[in-house]
Amino acid sequence: MRVENYSMAVWQQDLAAGLWGTGPLLHTLEMYRVPSAAILRSESGIELAVVHAPRHDLYHVGVIAPKDMYLDETVTPPSSITVHPAAVPAARNVSSALLADYHRAVFQVQLNLLGDDLAWAHEAFEPGTVQDPPQQELAGAFARFAAIAPHIIAALRTNDAHPFNAHEKAFLERMDATFGQPGPASEDPRAAREVPSVDPLALWLTEGDGLVELARAAGRAAPTQSALSLARATAAPRALPSPPVQVAASPRRR
Repeated sequence: MRVENYSMAVWQQDLAAGLWGTGPLLHTLEMYRVPSAAILRSESGIELAVVHAPRHDLYHVGVIAPKDMYLDETVTPPSSITVHPAAVPAARNVSSALLADYHRAVFQVQLNLLGDDLAWAHEAFEPGTVQDPPQQELAGAFARFAAIAPHIIAALRTNDAHPFNAHEKAFLERMDATFGQPGPASEDPRAAREVPSVDPLALWLTEGDGLVELARAAGRAAPTQSALSLARATAAPRALPSPPVQVAASPRRR
């Protein structure tokens, strides 16, 4: 935790500009004099801003926008909340409400980015035009998918809120064989997964959309707690880097 002191009123606007989401914290920063704020940072990199509510024995808590994540304007950001000073109830409220909204928003941002990457790749590269090694921007888009896909797969396989049919289960097995997390080094080598023969980049181009859509469907169908578990699992890499300009401007958002 660190404390930021705003000896000049204009300085508190730096915090307002850095928030991800609206709500009572942003309103307070824009309308009232705020002398200081506490910034809480978790081991995973999530930063929360805590400000004392003027004229009330309450505190406003909001999320600071992740610095290394492309923030999708179509995703509703997590709104700040107001809590009482009692530590345990406040922590529970932050975890069950604010952080739940944060993880769901991050989950949606990541899925949208992966979907936009694929839409851009399909438009920019016709069959037979992919080089070996692949073009730089195409390789970057594939790297973003490869970084987050193992966590999406792991979350889907452990999420009980969305029942998968036989076709979906087989699809997950196929994606897991190529993009899933390898087992611990201490595992019996005889039980280790064989190296897949399928070209990962080709599989991404032809079937990556299926994994994104399956994750979206599971997120929509899951109750709050299950959706939170799914989002936390997919948020393991703190955030994905910003996509190429062509991807960020893609009109083919599902």
